[in-house]
Amino acid sequence: MESIDQDTRRIIISRAYTLKEGEDSSHVDWKNTGFLSFQVYRGSNAWYGNLPVAQYRNDWPELGDQTDLSKFDEVIKLLSPIPKYAIYPAFPTHKLTRYTPRQGASTDIYIKAPKLNQYRANGSYDVAGQLLKEAENNEMVLHTPHTNLNSFLGCIEEDGLLVRLVFPKLRNSLSEYIESGKLKEFTIKQRLEWMEQVEAGATHLHTLGFAHNDISPSNIMFTETGHIKLIDLDACAPLGSRLAKGGYVTGWKGPFGGKSDQYKHSSVDCDKMAIQEIRGYLEEA
Repeated sequence: MESIDQDTRRIIISRAYTLKEGEDSSHVDWKNTGFLSFQVYRGSNAWYGNLPVAQYRNDWPELGDQTDLSKFDEVIKLLSPIPKYAIYPAFPTHKLTRYTPRQGASTDIYIKAPKLNQYRANGSYDVAGQLLKEAENNEMVLHTPHTNLNSFLGCIEEDGLLVRLVFPKLRNSLSEYIESGKLKEFTIKQRLEWMEQVEAGATHLHTLGFAHNDISPSNIMFTETGHIKLIDLDACAPLGSRLAKGGYVTGWKGPFGGKSDQYKHSSVDCDKMAIQEIRGYLEEA
């Protein structure tokens, strides 16, 4: 049984660069070196790969979700197809809420696919297992909701596999406000009120015995009424458990933001420090 449109295409591009041992990030020519990292989907089929910036920057000048898909068939020939079993876990029949896609509902929902940039052909990172954990974390919030945590609509199943997570669509992130300059339209008082809401959402997770472990401006979203939603529970884990991803406090500041503290285990302190860093930035920006 196929539950998602197999003709739906998507290309996501980010920048990738591996610092050599002892290399100073401030001396790297980020604009002209490194790679364009591609995550490409057609239905539930997926491709991944890195292409040299110097060679392909003119063909793909913009990062993020691509609106121009005219080169889709060309680019997948340059990338590696990913076996479905490597990125999609078996659907646990009695454990997760199913979501059945409805025609015409796509403008109101956000359908989340697994992140392919973690995929390694040698299996060193369990993408499928990580997607299942994220689904379970969101299922927990579905049954114990909080106004400042994103709502969860369920999972899409295809041929016995969990292939997508579904959420109500949110319009803007704090990261977008920062990058666009829109942040200046809000007072310091309003910005601090946002962080109080973020803290409330994180505290709710803590009372459930979990930490978010990846609080950053890109994971802080706004509803149409300006209400805050903390999203992205892929690094969320039981307190004290070893983290497979996340744990960075200031990784969102990028290569010029200084060295970021990283927690190796799920912790309340990780969330508190991340909130403190963002709050401080919002007070000064």
